[in-house]
Amino acid sequence: MRRDGVVFQEEGGEGWQMELFDEDADEDREMAGCGKGHRPSMSVATSEGGVICLACLSALLSDPRALTHHVSYALSQLSTAIRCPDFVRRLAGRQPHLIVSPLVRALASFDDEPLARQLIDLVSDLSECGLPRSVFGDFVSRVSDFISSGGLAWSRRQFFMLHCLGVLLNSRQDCNPAAHIRDKAALFSILVTGLQLPSEEIRGEILFVLYKMFLQQVMPWTDESNSEHDYSLKEESLLKLALETLLKAQKDDVRTNCIALLLVLAQRGVFENLFGNSRLLSLNSERVKPMKEDGLLLSSSLVDMFADAIKGPLLSSDIQLQTNTLDLIFHTVSSGFSSVKQIQALIEKDIADYVFEVLRLSGNQDSVIISCLHILDILATADEAFVHRLAVGFNILLPVLRYVIEIPLHPAQNHALKLVWTCITHCPGIMSISQVEELAGILAQLFKRKATVELPIVSEAFTLACLTFVELLKSPSSCNINQLAPLIQEASRNAIISSISSQEDSVIFLYSLYLVKELYSSIVEECSITCAKQELEKQITETCEKYLLPWLARVIDEMQDEEIVLGILETFHLILLKGSEIVARCFAEFLVSSSWFSLAFGCLGFFPTAKMKTRIYMMLSSVIDLLLGPDLGEPIRDCYLNLPCDPLELIYLLGQSNLQDSFLASCQSAVLMLLYVSSLYDDRLTDGSQLLASLEQYILVNYNNLSSGATHPMIGSQLVHLYALVRSDTLNYKIPYSAEVEKSIFNLIAQMNWDLLSIDLHPRALKWLFQQEEISTPLSFLILNVCRSYSTNKDQICLRANSIKLLDIQMIAELIVSGDNFVIQLMLSLLVEGLEEDRKNDIVHLITAMTDILNIFPRASNEFILHGIAETLRKVFYSVYFNQIETCSLLIFNVLYLADHAALCQDEDWRGIILKLLEHLKAKLTSSTFGQEEILIIAIFSLILHYSTRQILVEASKAILLDKSLALALERIVHTSCGKGPTLVSCDEDTPAGETLIFVLLLYFFTLRSSHIIFSGAMNWQEFFQSSDEVHGSSVFCIKCHDICRLLHFGPTVVKLVSSHCLMELLTRISDQRGKSNNNLKLSMKYLESIMTVTEGLLFYEDFSTATACRVCLSRLLGWEKLGVLEKKVIRNSRWFRIIMEELAMALAAPSLASRSFINQHKPAAHVAIILLQLNESPPWLNSVFSSSCISGILGNLSACNLTPDMVKLFKELTIRKYMNKEQVDTIHHLFQVRVCRKQVYTDSFGEQTPKEDLPKAIKNHDDMGDICNVLIQLMLSSNKYCNESKPEHEKLLEEIDMFFQISTTVME
Repeated sequence: MRRDGVVFQEEGGEGWQMELFDEDADEDREMAGCGKGHRPSMSVATSEGGVICLACLSALLSDPRALTHHVSYALSQLSTAIRCPDFVRRLAGRQPHLIVSPLVRALASFDDEPLARQLIDLVSDLSECGLPRSVFGDFVSRVSDFISSGGLAWSRRQFFMLHCLGVLLNSRQDCNPAAHIRDKAALFSILVTGLQLPSEEIRGEILFVLYKMFLQQVMPWTDESNSEHDYSLKEESLLKLALETLLKAQKDDVRTNCIALLLVLAQRGVFENLFGNSRLLSLNSERVKPMKEDGLLLSSSLVDMFADAIKGPLLSSDIQLQTNTLDLIFHTVSSGFSSVKQIQALIEKDIADYVFEVLRLSGNQDSVIISCLHILDILATADEAFVHRLAVGFNILLPVLRYVIEIPLHPAQNHALKLVWTCITHCPGIMSISQVEELAGILAQLFKRKATVELPIVSEAFTLACLTFVELLKSPSSCNINQLAPLIQEASRNAIISSISSQEDSVIFLYSLYLVKELYSSIVEECSITCAKQELEKQITETCEKYLLPWLARVIDEMQDEEIVLGILETFHLILLKGSEIVARCFAEFLVSSSWFSLAFGCLGFFPTAKMKTRIYMMLSSVIDLLLGPDLGEPIRDCYLNLPCDPLELIYLLGQSNLQDSFLASCQSAVLMLLYVSSLYDDRLTDGSQLLASLEQYILVNYNNLSSGATHPMIGSQLVHLYALVRSDTLNYKIPYSAEVEKSIFNLIAQMNWDLLSIDLHPRALKWLFQQEEISTPLSFLILNVCRSYSTNKDQICLRANSIKLLDIQMIAELIVSGDNFVIQLMLSLLVEGLEEDRKNDIVHLITAMTDILNIFPRASNEFILHGIAETLRKVFYSVYFNQIETCSLLIFNVLYLADHAALCQDEDWRGIILKLLEHLKAKLTSSTFGQEEILIIAIFSLILHYSTRQILVEASKAILLDKSLALALERIVHTSCGKGPTLVSCDEDTPAGETLIFVLLLYFFTLRSSHIIFSGAMNWQEFFQSSDEVHGSSVFCIKCHDICRLLHFGPTVVKLVSSHCLMELLTRISDQRGKSNNNLKLSMKYLESIMTVTEGLLFYEDFSTATACRVCLSRLLGWEKLGVLEKKVIRNSRWFRIIMEELAMALAAPSLASRSFINQHKPAAHVAIILLQLNESPPWLNSVFSSSCISGILGNLSACNLTPDMVKLFKELTIRKYMNKEQVDTIHHLFQVRVCRKQVYTDSFGEQTPKEDLPKAIKNHDDMGDICNVLIQLMLSSNKYCNESKPEHEKLLEEIDMFFQISTTVME
């Protein structure tokens, strides 16, 4: 071989050579041929300018004595040349087949592996470089012929030849390479023989070649010469050899080729043919006796061999090998294993365990997980054999299930769910508590995703999830796990939501209902009921209320699937039948409140089948049992089969006479029950006019039965209710009615004494009945019975009223407040009748009921007063048969307290009541302490006096004010208390003496206010400043001023509060009187100083109302400065004023104390400072207290957030008195700028919320003395304008700021 003029030839002889000419040689020489004289047509020019002689190349390759490096060089040059498309084109135009045989012979001649690899690569490149297909086919044919001939035995050359054939079969898939094999049978025979060799490399190559041959459908038994017998033998022989090879293989590449071959065989049906074939051969022609099971012939040896062979690849670290092995198992068991016995054989060989292990090590690889779950799903068909293995692998399934559930629409979801369901169904005790919680969470997550994500729902997955959740709850480990409750709640709710969103799939809907029913049953049937389970029961019921019922009502007109409707009804019925008493009753009430009767008959109208009819009527009877009482739905259950589906046909039954037909009577009773209950909840089944006509017809044709007592009282009561309710509607809709029937029903009510207390009554029906004067007598007895029942057993009646609307005090109270009826008149007439007939107990029952009616509706007090309760109570008081004044006292107090002052009249009647109370009280006035009865009477007197300030009940007030014995007794009590001195502080409201004193002082306060109005000009208020020994001329209850001061100084908190307001009222009256007459006070300086000292000491008292009242008292006393020299002297000599002002100045100037709340606490003292500054002769020490430095300190603490109207007013007075310099005034001006101060004011006013006015509440019991005291104290405080500002604070602040700007501007000028 020569390159650039160099010739290479064999050593020691004449050499073969291949010439490559220089690029500069002319074309004639290039085409002249090689040095051996071969024809030019045998030469092919390269892209580098050289020429390759095909004859020389063939000779070189064919010479077994050629040096390997010469051959390698020649091969490399050819490999380089064929990369050029032009060379390939020129080569194809010559004779490319000339190099095929030499190349193949060279591959068969050399043992050198690198050279063999180079030859194989060149053959592969020539096959795919673009030469004609015939060249490629020639390569396949010659290589396969060499192998088929067996001439190479099983040397390394044979291995290289097999590898080359494998490479060729793996290329040029467009032309079916295996089709060029000429002697397929011989090749197959030699390959099968080679499989028995110990060399893994050779077997690996053979397996690959066989795999490619079968993949390209070139099978040795496809020849027509092969008989059926040979066909079976070859199949079986190949399969067994392949399995043996796989069993013995240690290398993954050999296993990969073997698995690929077996997989192709399985896809071609070889396994199906052989595993069911009765002729089984081994390699040594030993027959294996087949076994029979279910008519199938089984090959246990092949099955066992298959199971043993695939175990190694299953545990391989090569994922692709593992996946292919799983695919092989799947194709095998899904096609060839047609018998459960064969699948059991695989399971017994631990294949299931191996698959579980692969699943455990899968690392969440989808391909592996999908294959494993598919295989396990098929293995599960062998129930008994597989279940035990499944239980062992259950721990592996849970994380896999979680993984496939987290991926929406994962293809293996169904298989994973089915395996888990199978396991816990057959082995319910397999799960631990943690596994129960984990599985419940996984399933709940699945339902949640279905409910919240808009993805299509796979019916099978949803069904399996429902079944699995149900079986989960049946597991022994799920008992008493509180953590399951929220998961069950979430699962049931989301399952329902999912089914509603996919309502077109009835399977999903039915299984979601099945899940809810089973969950609910598992809860209510457990022996131990915990709070968590009770809450869970409630939540499942709420799911039905919130989702199922509204959805059913919305789509019933379009619903076509009766099974879904029946499933929903069955779920509701389950709650009604098995739910706890409270939950079931609440659910029944929710149903009837949601127009359940109309909806139920709507379902019956769309699906008038026997099954639907039974479910509807049974459910309605259960609803009635829960609402009205046990067995009250029995009439419906007795005759539901004969009741029609149409409501119009139901009311038609009412128009028939049941005189001789007991069965018709029972049907009519059921109809009346249905109409009655539906009407209670305003759920009308028919038009009002039609129902009224049917009821009138029923009353007319069956009047004899009704009047003779043949009809059950319950039916009669329901009839009355229905008639009254329909008639109440006629008032609004002008429906014509029969006067004859009305008269008949009134006669029945009067004659039959039907107990309307035993049934639930609609408020409109009840009101219509109490509007009928013709039946007032039976209705009055009805009211009396209600009052009797209520008075003797309040708790039971109230509890029952919470569940069903029986006639009770609540309904009577509602009737009274609504007006336009005779209820109050009947109650008052019953009181009078009780007096006349000496029925004391009934009087007590009625008064107790009236008292509690006021507790329910306080505004009913006005109705009682307008209808003359005062006159009736006066009759009661003066009755010789009744002496229990205490019973009436609480009612009187509540009536007076709760009534509007405009409604109070009948002064003479109230005066008569007061006189009787005074008479009753006189006998008990000797004691220094009062009991509850006496205190309640004192409170009534206080209310009467309170109303007298508005010129109401004046005569009754005079009777109280002018009663000398009462005044003396009360003065004695006060005098006794004053004598206790400092020990009086222990007499608080919790002690009898303290309680008595407080109510006496409250009566005294209202006495002062009433006396001012009633005896306007006749009162000499200076008598109240006399000493205790002096006798005052008036008979009005009088507590001397110094006694009030003692009580104010020594008394406890409440006594101080009431005493301060009494003193304030007294000083206000004296100030008004002195302002009109200019009279001097007839008292000493010491007396006046003592009053001032007491009030000064309480300016900083913790109770703001007391401090405010004392501030007003001081204001009144300071106002006397203009009236006399004595007063001026007392004010000028007061040391307490200076101490108070210094304390105020220090508090306002201290940086840490000047908060808004602290300033409010010192508000009374600030008012006193303002008054002192306003005096004609203000104390000279004020200038030193409010010095310039002090004012500067106060201004330094002042800000917009702690500014109050009183502070602005104080600064205004300091400015007027010229205590403030211009710089200080400018500082305040700056603070008051709109952008700072007023903005804060507006912010505060925006943030302020008008407090809601608390509606007055009645006093419930006689022993609620604290509540009675609070009522009177609130009335006392409400009369104090200083404690009840009429304007909001922000408005007052703005007004004071404007005033300050005006005055400061004037003063500073």
